[in-house]
Amino acid sequence: MSKILIFGTGGVGCIYSYVLEKGGAKVTAVCRSNYTAVKEQGITIDSKLWGKVHSSPTPVRTVTEAATHGPFDYILVCSKAFPGTSALIKDAVTPAVTSIILAQNGIGIEEEYHTAYPENTIISGVLYLPTTQTSPGYVSMGPLELFQIGVYPTPSTPPTPSQQSSIEATETFASLFTKGGATCTIHADVQKPRWIKLSANAAWNSMCALTHCDDANLLRSSPGAMQQIRKIMKEVAVLADGVGYPGTITDAEIDKILERMALRLDTGGREPSMLTDVRHSRPMETEAILGNAVRIAARNGIQVQGLDLLYVLLRGKGYSMNPDETWRDIA
Repeated sequence: MSKILIFGTGGVGCIYSYVLEKGGAKVTAVCRSNYTAVKEQGITIDSKLWGKVHSSPTPVRTVTEAATHGPFDYILVCSKAFPGTSALIKDAVTPAVTSIILAQNGIGIEEEYHTAYPENTIISGVLYLPTTQTSPGYVSMGPLELFQIGVYPTPSTPPTPSQQSSIEATETFASLFTKGGATCTIHADVQKPRWIKLSANAAWNSMCALTHCDDANLLRSSPGAMQQIRKIMKEVAVLADGVGYPGTITDAEIDKILERMALRLDTGGREPSMLTDVRHSRPMETEAILGNAVRIAARNGIQVQGLDLLYVLLRGKGYSMNPDETWRDIA
């Protein structure tokens, strides 16, 4: 039986706890604000795909406490993609044993884990899973779920013995997901789907957070909104083209995403994660979604004026919401 630690038991972590338990894994979950609820009642999920289902992971308050339940075959990181998160799981990582799976947004997020844990398999994951933890231990889930995963760094062809071991660990994890009734696809180069998701996240997440509009109301707010969103998505496509992923984000792919978003004008909008963070005065994934992309562009001499502007504005937004000691009030 695979032993899995979930780090970050918000909506995504709660749902993946259910999936992996159902798939046959023994699940330990680091819980914070929902610790008491999960310990006493477990996790209840109201899913548009699966109905009302339940999960009963072993809850712990800290990674240090979690380590007493190890060693873990996998650590599934479902927390927000903030710089320095890799250090937070250190106590539960067994060198050359534990595979680390990143269920997180953004681009260029894997390297800090690869640097911190060079003997461990790093599996990068791109998820599509609309979900909200409505109260501690209670989660609502929409009608979509998909987890796209692959080894980081991308294995060579043919793979080295070490890379082959990582590929096998990835396949084992995917089989647990499938047995749990969820959808998990393995990609030879997972950076391709990561760039595709970034094109949507960089545009929609950023602009919704800055305007305080959900995605549908953002479109209603201005006749030029859709055009500006398309420009940002196209800018990400050009960036991907320039750093080794030509043709990954096609105009047809952008059109498909925008057509799906436009349907929400009739069916109801959704609140992107950055907007949720703004409304609760929480830190946003600004660096993972925008900062890393801007830095990748700068290193490669690629102009990304739209991303540059959104990055500066979101840095300012985050600074005003959670000012540090450098903040000065107007005299």
